[in-house]
Order: sequence, then structure tokens, then C-alpha cells
Amino acid sequence: MQASKTTFAKAKWQLKTLILATGLLSANAMAGGIEGSWRSVAQINGERNVPIVIHLDEVNGEWTGTLDSPSLRKEGLEVSMLEIQDNSITFEVEDLQISYKGAYSEATDLMFGAIHQEVASPMNFSRTSERARNRPNNRPQTPQGPFPYTIEEVSFKNATANNIISGTLTKPKSKIKATAVLISGSGPQDRDETLFGHKPFAIIADHLTRQGYAVFRYDDRGIGGSSGDFSAATSEDFANDTSAAVDFLNSRKDLPKGKVGLIGHSEGGMIAPMVASSRDDIAFSILLAGPGVKIPELIIDQWNRDRRFKGVPEEKLQKLSHLDKKIFDKLGMLGLKESINGEIEELLYESVKLEGVAAEELDVQVEQLKNQYSTPWFRYFLKFNPEPYLEKTKSPLLALIGSLDFQVDAKMNLNNIQSILSNAGHKDFKTIELEKMNHLFQTAGNGSFSEYAEIEESFSPRALNIMSLWLNERF
Repeated sequence: MQASKTTFAKAKWQLKTLILATGLLSANAMAGGIEGSWRSVAQINGERNVPIVIHLDEVNGEWTGTLDSPSLRKEGLEVSMLEIQDNSITFEVEDLQISYKGAYSEATDLMFGAIHQEVASPMNFSRTSERARNRPNNRPQTPQGPFPYTIEEVSFKNATANNIISGTLTKPKSKIKATAVLISGSGPQDRDETLFGHKPFAIIADHLTRQGYAVFRYDDRGIGGSSGDFSAATSEDFANDTSAAVDFLNSRKDLPKGKVGLIGHSEGGMIAPMVASSRDDIAFSILLAGPGVKIPELIIDQWNRDRRFKGVPEEKLQKLSHLDKKIFDKLGMLGLKESINGEIEELLYESVKLEGVAAEELDVQVEQLKNQYSTPWFRYFLKFNPEPYLEKTKSPLLALIGSLDFQVDAKMNLNNIQSILSNAGHKDFKTIELEKMNHLFQTAGNGSFSEYAEIEESFSPRALNIMSLWLNERF
């Protein structure tokens, strides 16, 4: 089977995945890095944690692909449709009745996307070695039954958006202290916030339920059991889904009314204050790597640190950062649906040239950036300032960020959260920088993205204990 580099409709959540959840938006992420072997873990035909490896090869602009899954006794399966354009990839495997859409990030050397088999679910690939191809991921923290609490699959309607939200509610058999709603990070996420076999939300839910708290975790709209259009949604829409979850939990007679709180990771840590500031019935907020500065400032900081890590000279760093700021300032003046003008386009050309993009690739790169910068999600995201939401949040608040977090710098964001809440006269908040933890709250070596898949730990026990101890002091 051969497939050339034909253009196809890019998944609109692509940019979203690469900024906050697990990577960086990169102006020079090119498709050349996609060639090779890539490993992931999927749920296929009802089997969980199935290791799969896809092999991608390019010869004279033509792409071919095969897929191996020894645990399913499948090797060399033909990729029946394969299309690659810029940093986007889509493929189908007819023998397994699966399709995949994703995006390659050169900054992280990872592929992010979603697999479709009856329903959509996140699946991300890391580059693999011969030795690691068939090795099952060891994720010792993933909860295993029997469980000393009840587990209930629930679905309810968000009447405002007319979509169905499906998730898992875990409840202690003893008296329930309070209820937590888990809010996922950027990109299409299932209820466990699954990434490279890690299931951090399942681990958080298990830990807190054993501590006496009910916990609700749910699939993003359009993912898993939840309905709706993920690709058309903004952070405001996701906040609306979270608020609907609070209403649903408060309506249940088996849960303590008025004791529903929020735990948000990454973009979820941005959504939690959005919801808490608009309601007077939120019992607590825990922000896990949530932004504390204006989003353009956060993105520019990400890119600057990534470039410095790659050895970009300081003078060039300063020029690129200046261009980034000018581009975002002008983008921020556009409406959600307003077209990118010639002035911004000229700045984009200047930026990608300075990044070192080859002359023959300039038009492609600029067009790609224009498309990404025109999505409703990004336009809303770029205008976001957490300050007014944090100022209006009155519930007890705990903010945690790892010292090795590459996406959300701990000192910059925690210092600003501290300043905002102090100036607002907030009476009960705490900010903690957690040493040697990355954006996923794994105990890490250097915080690099490649570590996410390699580290066995899914979520630091220390971080779990800090959360439960803080809650136990209040409930």
C-alpha cells in the first residue's frame, strides 16, 4: 500500500493537545520526523493495554505503513489508508477496524491523537526501539480490584449544550466527606486522562475514595461515552460541562449537597477557577499545573525554554520571543472567527525564517500556523487571563506545580497565583512547588517529554498525599 502526502482535514484539537496537556506548540514541527517505528498501548476489540507498534516509511514522497500487535497475534498488518501532511497523520487498519488521527510534535518527538473503534479514545505514540517494541508498559499504580468502595457508571445531560456526559463515580461505603470532580487537561481525554498507558485520574480517584471522598471523572465531550463535538469546543464549553457535572452531583441524594469541589489538571486547572468563580456552591478547588499567568506569556515562556534547551543562541532567542509577542498581541485583537490579516502573515513569515525553516517549506509552514491560529479553541485560549477568575474564587484553593514542569513553569505561575489571591484577600489558599516532578506529576529526571512514556510512576504518591491531607484538614 502506498499513500502520498495528500492534504486531509486536520483534527481541530491538534493544537490544543500540543500546548498544555503533553507538549509544546512548535512553529517548526515538521513531518520528516514521523518516519520510523512508534509504540503505544490501546484498547482494541475489548482487550485493554494492548501494545501496538506502527512502522512508517517514506520513499520518494510515498508513505507506507504496517502495524504489529503480538498480543493479538497480528504482525505486519497493512495500513490500508495512510495520509501525512506537515505534522498531521491519519491512518486506518481494516483488519482491526480502527482509524487514527493525530499530530507529530518535533519539540517532544511524540505523536498525539485519538483512535476510533466504535467510539473515540485518546492514543499517543512514542518512538520505540527494537528492544521495547513488544514490551508491555509497566504501570504498577493503576488500580486493581477488588475495591473497598462502590463504582457506578453514570450518564447525564448537559441541558445547556444538549450533550451527554458519561463517567465513573466512585463512592466510599462509609460516610462521604465531600465529592470531587476531576477536570482533564488539553486535548481529547478519556475519564482516566490516559496517556502512554498511565491513568492518573483513575489513581487520584482510587486514592481519594479510600480517604472518604466521592470522586467523579468523565470523558470529554465527543470522547468515549460522552456526546458532542470536541473539535468545535472552547475552554468555555468545557467549563460548561464541568458546571453541569456539579449540578448533577448536587442533585443526588446519596452525596452531601453543597460539598462538591473541583480538581483540574493543566487546562483543567484553568477551567476550575472559571467554574468556581461563577458559583457560590463550590466546596474547594485543587489546581494541578494550572496556569497563573496570561496565556500568551505562558506560551512564550514555553517556547523560550524549549529553544534554550536546544541550544538556540541568546540573541536569536530574544528576537524570536519579541516576534512571538507581536504575533500574539495582534492575534489577540482578532475576533474568534476573524481572518488573519496580511500584517500577521508577514510576522509569521519572519518568525519561521528565523526558526531556520527551509525556503521551499515557508509557505506550507505559514499556512499551517494560520490554520492552527484560526481554530475557535486557540482564539479563546489566547485571550485567556486567569486573574479575574482567581480573584473571584472564594472556595479553599490548593495549587501544585512540579519543579520540572516544562509546560507550566512552577515559580512564574505559582508566584502569580499567590500574588493574585493575596491581593484579593482570599482567606484559605496554599501554593506548593513539588520538587523533581514533571507536568504529569511523575517523579522525573529532567522533565523532558520523552520521560512520560518511560517512567513507570503514573502520579506521585507524595502529590496524592498532599492533596488528601489538605482536604482532610477541611472536611
